[in-house]
Amino acid sequence: MSSGAVWLPSRELPARIRGTPVALLDQAVAAIQRAYALDDALEEWVLEPSVEAAAVDAFESQYVRAWLDRLIQHACTDATAMHLVDPAAALVVHLAGQAASGTRERIYRFFLSDEAPSSRTEAAAAVRIRDVTLTEDALGARTWGAAPYLARRLLQQYTHAPRPTSVLELGAGTGLVGLTLAQWLVAQGASAHVTLTDHHAAVLENLAHNAAVNAVPGVDVRRLDWQKVYEAQYPVSDSYCTTAQTLPMHNEARAAAFDLLPSDAQYELLVAADCIYDPQHAVWIEAVARQHLVRAGAGARPQLQLLLPVRSTHHAELQSVYDTFCAPRWAMVAEHTLDGIDNFGPAQLRQGTETSRVGSFVAYRHLIIERL
Repeated sequence: MSSGAVWLPSRELPARIRGTPVALLDQAVAAIQRAYALDDALEEWVLEPSVEAAAVDAFESQYVRAWLDRLIQHACTDATAMHLVDPAAALVVHLAGQAASGTRERIYRFFLSDEAPSSRTEAAAAVRIRDVTLTEDALGARTWGAAPYLARRLLQQYTHAPRPTSVLELGAGTGLVGLTLAQWLVAQGASAHVTLTDHHAAVLENLAHNAAVNAVPGVDVRRLDWQKVYEAQYPVSDSYCTTAQTLPMHNEARAAAFDLLPSDAQYELLVAADCIYDPQHAVWIEAVARQHLVRAGAGARPQLQLLLPVRSTHHAELQSVYDTFCAPRWAMVAEHTLDGIDNFGPAQLRQGTETSRVGSFVAYRHLIIERL
């Protein structure tokens, strides 16, 4: 391996596989595992995104995938290299990105200053999150790009503003937003009740695991179906069928292991990250907010905070939020567009102790909506 500071597949991997000693192939596979952090308990520092952090080398990614394909073909016909098939195949899956990868754990450390941190001890919060394999259309099994950014913005906001004593996370998925806010509030000496909700059984099971691992006081997990909340308020003869997500036939039975969110539960703050994949979702969320957000009064400013990616394929979904919350009972009091990094695509090289997010740039829209 070269002594250079940056490890590049196109430079470091043996150009010829056939004829290369198996010991060197072993070393090459181990080097790829280290470079792409296959076996590491990943750590991600959530801070201001930078152009450098988002750089993606498509050539190197394509090169290492092609090299692994050739290695697998060779190892399947060479008994001395047969042991490399499984680790090489695992790398191919890992390189395909989060949608294809299996269970992974990651520690998210949140830094509130705009300046680059010099040590992990400067983090305002640190949360351990397990992502599990995407199965049965369980989109919340993985941590989507908007979640860490919304969590960080909430910590920044409540550093200088009155802190909520009750928080409801909608479509919590892995629970990163709610768990981060809950941990930080406890560290500030605040007493807060945070409820994490979802409705997919597989997602709820992983959500409960993450809540248990972080063991933040005042956090609970509940089952919540937005559509059912809406239909209870507006009875319809035919239930709306969304194509954005499907549920397995046994979902109701598995999800029943989790208590429903009581219909009279009230919260000062509702939060949701990247949770609108159908224009009807905004309508359902509005019904949930009407039912579970406390009424304004006596100085209270109940809020719904959303962070949504600005996707060229989802203009209608984003517009539906504006259309839905223009009703007289709501006021959109703040709207911010921020640049972020989406790491949901193919895995990227991690050099040394790199902890910043890598991926492609994406714009996010942060909406703060108050109940009047």
